[in-house]
Amino acid sequence: MDAQKVMVCSLAMRLSSFVNLAMLILVSASVALGVTAFSSSVAHASSFEAANNNVNEGSVISAEKQNQSVNFKRDEKINVAVAANFAKPLKSIAEQFTELTGIEVAVTVSSSGTLYAQIQHGASFDVFLSADRARPQALVDNNVVHHGNLVDYAKGKLAFVYAGELSSEASHETSGERNCEQIARSSTGDTTAQINVQLTDCLSKQLVQLMENPQNKVAIANPKLAPYGDAAQQTLQNLSLWQQFLPHRVMGKNVLQTLQFYTTGSVKGAFVAYSSALDLPANLSSNLPSNFNSVVNTKSADTFTVIVPVPETLYKPIIQSLVINSKTVATLSPNLFEPLPIKNAAAPVDEPIHNDNVEPTRAFRLSDANGVSSPSLFVQYLMSQGVQHSLIEWGYEPTIASGVGN
Repeated sequence: MDAQKVMVCSLAMRLSSFVNLAMLILVSASVALGVTAFSSSVAHASSFEAANNNVNEGSVISAEKQNQSVNFKRDEKINVAVAANFAKPLKSIAEQFTELTGIEVAVTVSSSGTLYAQIQHGASFDVFLSADRARPQALVDNNVVHHGNLVDYAKGKLAFVYAGELSSEASHETSGERNCEQIARSSTGDTTAQINVQLTDCLSKQLVQLMENPQNKVAIANPKLAPYGDAAQQTLQNLSLWQQFLPHRVMGKNVLQTLQFYTTGSVKGAFVAYSSALDLPANLSSNLPSNFNSVVNTKSADTFTVIVPVPETLYKPIIQSLVINSKTVATLSPNLFEPLPIKNAAAPVDEPIHNDNVEPTRAFRLSDANGVSSPSLFVQYLMSQGVQHSLIEWGYEPTIASGVGN
């Protein structure tokens, strides 16, 4: 009997040891898996930090000192639909955003009207950047997206471009008469209102002169699909030239195709986004086909592009808005791409106190974006002060000086 008790006790002890060993193995495996997952996040966060070291070097809190219990889950790719006029700036902005965050941006370019219709029919774009405010607002009004996901991101400008002749330019200089572009660049001290009056008169005369020749064609984007086409129609109507213009009209699907009609020599002039016009070469002769001279009725191959900023008094403001395509409200504030005061961060207690007059700040880190969706992050980046200021170089005006969340 005693021998049986001893045997039972021995088996119980062995079983207990086996269970303890199994639990130890399971716990060890869990810890190892957790460290691996977190290490990947830390490495990812560190790459963001490295990309921003040039912003506030020395004031960035080390990622290793942050709360290491957070495991980040991040969409690897977002789909962005953009109106044709903003395609080039968006390409640059998207590349910067990917470099900073690691989130890839797939871009679809078309007219605002086409993209709007696709979203209405269920297209899975994460963000839609329109060339107007009407279509994003319509998506809100139709309960397709949350009302808090609508943001004005840029103010566009309309321009009229046409092919001039160097001989004509020389005659202008001899007579002292200024062309429309020279009026726009005037530094004579005239007020904006005075320049607008002169530009309106000059633009009207130039259009009338172009349309005197029945063979000359002028391009606009489709007013029903493209806001810049609508602005062009408003301009011609306010100049009382719409009916006269119709026999000369060539219509593009979007503003990029309209510009293409001009650069290939299919038309003598075109109403386009001012931002697109800035990319045109000053001298057209090396970029146009051999038949361009006959198309534009010039006697010399020495042609140049004249860019006329259309006075904003001739069309309604082109406020370009975007929506995040979700019925859930986006996280747009605070803007994590603005410099953040260290005192508001989760800094360790032993973090040194800065006594400088300028409050120390740190740049964007992935750890700050926990719980913020990738589309929200993209819009925050677009609306950050640095990116908004850069829009001026692309031919746009920022909608707000300080960006979203400020």
